[in-house]
Amino acid sequence: MSEQHQRRDGMDGGSYDDGIGRTSFFDQAPGLLALFEGPDLRLAELNRAGRDLLGEDAVAALRSGAVTGPVAELLALVREVGRTGADRTGQWGSDGRGRLSIALAPWHGPDGTPRGVVAQALPSRGAETAAPPAPAATVPSPAAAPGATDQTLVALQDALLPGGVPIPRGVRVAARYLLADEGVVAGGDWFDAVTLEDGRLVLAVGDVVGHGVRASVAMGELRALFEERARLDGDIEAALELLDSRARRVPPARAATVCAAVLDPRTGELVYCTAGHPPPMVVNPAGETTFLPASGAGPLASGLPFELAEHQLEEGDVLVMYSDGIVERPGRTVAQCTVDLSEVVREAVLAGPDLERIEERLPERICRESIERLAGSTGVADDITVLAAELVEPMPDLELSYPAMPDTPRVVRVELAEWLDELQVGPLDEVALQHAVGEVVTNACEHAYSAATRRSEAVVEVTAHLDDEGVVEVTVRDTGSWRAPGAPGTRGRGLAMARGFTDEFELHHGEEGTTARLRLRPTRSVGMLTASGADASSRAPLTIEERPGLLLLGGTVDHRGTDELRRRIAHASYGGTSDLVIDMSAVTLLASAGVQVLYEAMAPANGFGLGVVHLVAPLGSPAQHVLEMVRLPYATS
Repeated sequence: MSEQHQRRDGMDGGSYDDGIGRTSFFDQAPGLLALFEGPDLRLAELNRAGRDLLGEDAVAALRSGAVTGPVAELLALVREVGRTGADRTGQWGSDGRGRLSIALAPWHGPDGTPRGVVAQALPSRGAETAAPPAPAATVPSPAAAPGATDQTLVALQDALLPGGVPIPRGVRVAARYLLADEGVVAGGDWFDAVTLEDGRLVLAVGDVVGHGVRASVAMGELRALFEERARLDGDIEAALELLDSRARRVPPARAATVCAAVLDPRTGELVYCTAGHPPPMVVNPAGETTFLPASGAGPLASGLPFELAEHQLEEGDVLVMYSDGIVERPGRTVAQCTVDLSEVVREAVLAGPDLERIEERLPERICRESIERLAGSTGVADDITVLAAELVEPMPDLELSYPAMPDTPRVVRVELAEWLDELQVGPLDEVALQHAVGEVVTNACEHAYSAATRRSEAVVEVTAHLDDEGVVEVTVRDTGSWRAPGAPGTRGRGLAMARGFTDEFELHHGEEGTTARLRLRPTRSVGMLTASGADASSRAPLTIEERPGLLLLGGTVDHRGTDELRRRIAHASYGGTSDLVIDMSAVTLLASAGVQVLYEAMAPANGFGLGVVHLVAPLGSPAQHVLEMVRLPYATS
């Protein structure tokens, strides 16, 4: 792991220089950036702009804890965040003297224990250069400042929900989430899907009463507790009892509802519990829908036991779980909404694939049409979550055997792409697997066999398998001779790259040849929408600014701009012969097509480039999230 990729999760202890200029980064951060530490939440660190903003007297007061005057309200807000453990955002100061947008969040150590509070303040839009704040400081409710606050809460909701669903053997899973209204912002709906070691699949949809930060934080806590307990042995009753115990001590979680289920794909056996939540629906290949009976359990903290019920699924059946927002729509009774949902699901099954969405499978179609048609016809008063799981025939293994020739990596790539597409592996995971397998196959084709080996004996075998836990395992074998990697700086980095692109990488070589085994747990993406039906993420066009040795990217980096991005990278790096920094601080969306261009730039296939490409993505940025997920090395500043 490179030095610039070793630590990105925050500043630790009292030393902030980790080899990439962390001290300089902290001190030069724009606006006020402060750390309050310890049980008394004394000021521990403050950047240069913060010192200029507050003045020496206020800084000394914050360090001592004896605060009066203009910054007393700031310390009160810090202490509130330290006490509640909840983020706060809003406005601070007066309109006449440097109105600031302020954000405060708990600060935790590497082991998760509370360390203090982080505070950041920046000039509001349209505000003049920040001056010391006036004595009166207020943080309004989200309704009073819907712009920046709403965006923060939507981002919080997105971060607390799963970024994707697993790909278990014998089940297709899909999910979609709709925020009721951009003005209402984050709500309390949640969902989860967890694969177990024995191949069973745990599914859950829950709803926490209310909206805003408190509901979102309670939702995130309940989802995390449920996942950790259910992952142990699939005991959903024990998982719900754990949630019930927590809800009794956390008021925002009381009366939350949950529908939890565990499905065995090999037998079709379904065990479920409707803890105050609408019961799931089952639809068969003929379009016949059945709402399963409620199990009889009540909401969290209601004092009612969590009774379980059972149902038998057949191959082709789809289990549909949902939140009550879809059956409690404006202008319709619950009975009418229930009939509407049944009819939309039935039509989605009978209609067959949409020619405009030929790659969309039945669970995705059910989730999409349920939300688009029902929310579109009446509008919505609450968030909506739909989770669908189809019992299907397990995916057969991919087994390939080709001669070790220069064109073999390309052929393997095509065959593997078709197999992964059938599994509906997410685009970023597919990019990682394709690069990893491509590097190993190329290595075998180029180095395993000598020129004197007969073509019939120089063979590379590739096997891809999806196991019970939803892990893709790819094995690459040859019967040639092992060659140790060359000296540093020469070719031979392919195996190291393959190790970085996967969760697990094993390499065994001996007299009978070499075997490489790669394992990655892929996911399918989940759609998060607003009530308007538009994607929550930005779709600003790609912008590229070129400076000597530097490319500044902005907007959306997806398939529409890949050709131009390749051309500009080649031009700025003089054909790969000169070092290049690619700064993605202003990128709003980094799609898989853009990731693939970056992979190519950092590891040219021809092996002749002498330059090094460095990626820069600030902590918490859209690009940093993607780079972390696909394991591309980067710096944060």
